[in-house]
Amino acid sequence: MTASSISTSRRQLVSIHEAFRTLEGDGFEVRRAIPSDAYEAIGPFIFLDQFGPIDVRPGEAKGASAHPHAGIETLTLLLEGSQTHKDSLGNTSSMRPGEVQWMRAGRGVVHDESPDDRLRREGGHVHGVQLWINMPKGSKHEEPAYRHVTASEIPTFTGDDGRGLVRVVAGAVGDLTGPIATSGNPFVVHASLKAGARVDLPVGGAAELGVYVMVGAARVGGDDRRIEAGQLARLTAGVSLEIEAASDSEILLIGGDPLDAPILRHGPFVMNSIDELERAVRDYHAGRMGRIAA
Repeated sequence: MTASSISTSRRQLVSIHEAFRTLEGDGFEVRRAIPSDAYEAIGPFIFLDQFGPIDVRPGEAKGASAHPHAGIETLTLLLEGSQTHKDSLGNTSSMRPGEVQWMRAGRGVVHDESPDDRLRREGGHVHGVQLWINMPKGSKHEEPAYRHVTASEIPTFTGDDGRGLVRVVAGAVGDLTGPIATSGNPFVVHASLKAGARVDLPVGGAAELGVYVMVGAARVGGDDRRIEAGQLARLTAGVSLEIEAASDSEILLIGGDPLDAPILRHGPFVMNSIDELERAVRDYHAGRMGRIAA
C-alpha cells in the first residue's frame, strides 16, 4: 500500500466545533453539540446533548418530566447516576450506568425521564448523553417503540495496550456489532481511554463520522490539534480512525448515513414539512400521543 492510499483510507480531522450550554427539561444544564450554527447533523444524528458530569446534592436532581416527541428516535447513554423512564406506551424501566435506552417516537409518544427516588433523596454523580436519530422521509409516522439495553448486551473490547475500553452501541467495529440497529445505519461507539492510550478502529461502515469529547481531550489521525471536552470534531471519509487520549477521556463517536431530506424542527417534533409539524402539534394537544399512567 502506498503512502497516499494510507492517508486517504485513514479518517482525518476537518474542523472542531464548541458545544454551547443551555437549559433543558426541568432546568438542568446541558452541553449541546448538535445542531449548531456550523452544521445540522452528522449522519442521521440531528441532536447531541451531554448532561453532566455533575455532582447533585440531595433534593436537587432534575430530569425531564412528561413531554412529547415525534418524527425521531431518541438514544440515551448513561455513564453515571440513575434514571427512570416512563412512557405513554406503558413502559417503565430503571437505567443504571453503562446502560442504553432507545425509543422510536414515530407518529408520537410522551415520555418522562427523571432521576430515580434514591438519586433525588441522596444526591450523587450524574453523567450521560442523549442523541436524536432522524427518521427517514416517509417513515416519520411509524408506530412508537421502546427498548432498554443492559450493559451486558453491549459488546466491548480493550485497546492494544490495555488502557482503554471501547463499547460498540450501534454499527460494526471489526466483528463486533452494537445492539442498536435502525434506519440511517447509525454508528455509536463509546471509548473510555487513559491518558496516552491509543486505539485504531475500523470505521468504514459510517458514511459520515464525528468525534465528541465528553471528558478529557483527544487527538485523531495523528493531528496535533486537541479536541477538548465539550467539542465535536468532524472527520473526513475513510475506513479507519486512530484516536489518542491526551488525558483520561470519555469519547463518543457518532455517524452514519447523511440525511435523506430537509428537516423542520419545532421543539420535540422533527418532520419534513410544515403540514407534518402542524399535524404533530394537533395530535399531541388532542391526546392522540397518549398519556403516562399515574
